[in-house]
Amino acid sequence: MGNYNVQLSKGFIPNPVIVRKLLGKYRLLFRIAALLVCANASAQVPLDTIPPSEAARDTSLQPQPDSTIVDLRGIQLSNESFDDVVEYGSRDSMWFDVKNKQLHLYGAASVKYTSLSIKAGYILLDYAKNEISAEPIADSTGNKVGMPEFQDGEQNFTASRLRYNFKTKKGVIYEARTKQEDMYVLGSKAKFVGAADADTSRSRNTIYNQDALLTTCDNEHPHFGIRTKKLKVIPDKLVVTGFSVLEIGGIPTPLVLPFGFYPITKTRKAGLIIPKDFEFADAEGLGIKDFGWYQPISEHIDATVLFNAYTSGSWGISGNARYSKRYGYLGDFRIRYNNRVSEDQMAQKISAKSFGITWTHNQDSKAHPTRRFGGSVNIETNRDQNRNRNDFQSVFRNTLNSNLNYSQSFPGKPFALNAGLSHSQNTQTRIMDISLPNVTFTMQRIFPFKRKEALGKERWYEKISLTYNSKLQNNFRTVDTLLFSRQTLESAKMGIQHNASTDFTFKIFKYINVAPRLDFEENWYPYTIEKKLLNETRYIYDTIQDGDQMLIVVDSVKTQFGIDTTVRHWGFNSYRRYNAGISANTALFFTKQFRKGWLRGFRHTMKPSVGLGFGPDFSNAPYRNYYRTVETDLRPAFNDTLSYTIFDDAVFGRPPSIPGRRDIIVNYSLLNVLEFKFHSAKRDTVLKKRIFDGLTFSGNYNITADSLNWSEISTGGLFRFFKGVVNLTWNARFDPYVADAKGRRVDRTVLSERGKLWRTTGFGFQVNTVFSIKQLRDVFSGKEVEEATGRPANRPTVKDDLLGWFDDFRVNHSISFNRLLIPTGFGAERDTFVIGRNNVSLAGRIPLSSKWSINISNIAYDFQSKQLVYPDLGFTRDLHCWELSMSWQPVRGTYLFTINVKPGTLDFLKIPYRKNNFDARL
Repeated sequence: MGNYNVQLSKGFIPNPVIVRKLLGKYRLLFRIAALLVCANASAQVPLDTIPPSEAARDTSLQPQPDSTIVDLRGIQLSNESFDDVVEYGSRDSMWFDVKNKQLHLYGAASVKYTSLSIKAGYILLDYAKNEISAEPIADSTGNKVGMPEFQDGEQNFTASRLRYNFKTKKGVIYEARTKQEDMYVLGSKAKFVGAADADTSRSRNTIYNQDALLTTCDNEHPHFGIRTKKLKVIPDKLVVTGFSVLEIGGIPTPLVLPFGFYPITKTRKAGLIIPKDFEFADAEGLGIKDFGWYQPISEHIDATVLFNAYTSGSWGISGNARYSKRYGYLGDFRIRYNNRVSEDQMAQKISAKSFGITWTHNQDSKAHPTRRFGGSVNIETNRDQNRNRNDFQSVFRNTLNSNLNYSQSFPGKPFALNAGLSHSQNTQTRIMDISLPNVTFTMQRIFPFKRKEALGKERWYEKISLTYNSKLQNNFRTVDTLLFSRQTLESAKMGIQHNASTDFTFKIFKYINVAPRLDFEENWYPYTIEKKLLNETRYIYDTIQDGDQMLIVVDSVKTQFGIDTTVRHWGFNSYRRYNAGISANTALFFTKQFRKGWLRGFRHTMKPSVGLGFGPDFSNAPYRNYYRTVETDLRPAFNDTLSYTIFDDAVFGRPPSIPGRRDIIVNYSLLNVLEFKFHSAKRDTVLKKRIFDGLTFSGNYNITADSLNWSEISTGGLFRFFKGVVNLTWNARFDPYVADAKGRRVDRTVLSERGKLWRTTGFGFQVNTVFSIKQLRDVFSGKEVEEATGRPANRPTVKDDLLGWFDDFRVNHSISFNRLLIPTGFGAERDTFVIGRNNVSLAGRIPLSSKWSINISNIAYDFQSKQLVYPDLGFTRDLHCWELSMSWQPVRGTYLFTINVKPGTLDFLKIPYRKNNFDARL
């Protein structure tokens, strides 16, 4: 049979358009019938009986309307008619039952009415009752196909059969299966009542289920669910259940719920956050976690507040605010406070309070052309993450950093403004360094004497350039527990620094660049310092054995005869200095090429640079006025004076500790770059590789010094191998002078004493290797090695290749060597190599199968201490709609074993078994 697709509207009253289409289809039949009727009439009337007057009015030759078009505009529509067009069709066949006013559709049948759409193997459309029924049909093998599919707006479900009334908008569904957000609702019988919106293309049906199962499992026979006798679904709002029982594998469990409310709204709604986890800890008792409130504040902001509480008295609170604006910004602000209470061996209460703030803000690149604001803040006190979390990163992350910046550029002008804050914190020592605020104003290089309209050759003074920048800083160092104390604020170091420099560049001998320069620095400080020796004595006592008696005596070595103190004198003060000099640099290239063989050439680039500079004379005014002296001991025999400057506590530049004459210093450096070309047979092309980049030798010679004119020569470099998989960094120092028995430099050269140019005073190198197993396999197989990113890739499970299971494993090995010179007396030293650190760490995931995986968050071994460093191990098992997981930290003594529903609406169904950090201390 062919496909049928017909429209019927206004009940069983014909539609003019449909009638016109039907008459057009049978046009030839109607014309034959009309011709027979006209022939019969003309045979009964004589031709000459027509009066002349009637013949004159003969209109047979005038245009006549088409006799097949029927005007139905005068027909009155029934009150029982449909409100809109009903579209229907089927694949196999359809037939009208005119007597019973029914339409039968067979095979892939479909009906569409307003927002309603029904598809099934068989559909019965009853116009007398305004009702539709749908059910599957049997195929040639006897299997039922074409299960009814019901869709009304955004709602859809399948059923074994259904009935629906167009007028009352009510229906009955048998063995219905519908999806609301991430939940599936299965009911043996369901009734739904429709309530149309003002927009007829939408409809909201309230569904009442009998003997229903609520689950997030998409299997045909769900592995778990909440069974209830009565269930009500309010689309896009709420699922309400009565007395419910948890079923697992179709077997009821003793776990019951007197009632249930499951939000399914797609929009943000304020409301309670039901806790998803309960904990029973040996040290802290029964606990409830993540109970709180969610509150949308505006279109762009929402907030969440969560609470944790234990019967022992431990509690915590955290707040999270998220905000977002398209083409504007995106951010997340979190604040937390925890008070963990436990008992010691004497049953005494111990309280550990901690606090933390994290904030990230990212501005969209399209938000503003000249202004940028963004960064991150991560501050905590009392090792908050270490106390309350067990993962490797939280436990072993020793440093926290924050950077938040605002920048402003000025189009068409050489100015830029940058303001922000920075923070660094060591969680082990609990020392924090904070810079707030930190403001910088910069003027890019300008040429103030350059002509606006250049005519002829450029003049020498037009090459003179000028740069300027100013900085405002307020730095303070404190312990995290004293972060908001008055003492921290009073100890802050603050100031403003101005820097201006001018230079111009010209060439001599065509290849040498010469650049004279003049630098000026001025610092503004709101205070100076004064050091005093207070007339106080702090006695330190010790006990000695005198025969049978114990005597208490004063320890003269540790006793302080006079207390050192530093006093700040507030008021505006300035310190300025200048430097002048001239520098010259050039570049030398040494190249050799070969036509045959693997090596096709190499190139060595040398960039020597020499500079001459001199600074102020600190032995003359006004610099000598910056120096003060202070006594060190109240006892005259031990008293000495210590020289210091009134700017020793400054945040920026300060005079040297000891006043001296003007220094005239020659600086020198040599930069080396070595690269070579080789022929790649695989690519049939010549490639270029760099052996080392930035190999630099640098030092200086002080012309005005009376001794030890040459400084140490320092050098270092970075070598990269295998596209960054292996990085080798090294540094070395060479001294042209010998040392005395205490290791101090003396004014005798190594050349005159030992016949060598210099002695090595320091040497060290460090090798860092970061790679994945896949990268290592590619190296040995000759494949192109990917760039090392340090991030695991999401790869499919490898079943046939055993090594492929470890492709995502990341290996990190770090080893460092330092050469130390230990003085042995009379200017001799003993070379000693010391291993600074040597450890290897692994992290990754082993997909044993599509369901099983072993997770190694971290496992490291320290070769110096010969022990494992905080292994963090676990495994996961995918159970379709459930998952089983375990994590174990043996060093910390913590673990977590859970069987839980996958994240979603019903993820509060879980069985956790754990030991936390506080339990592990028992």
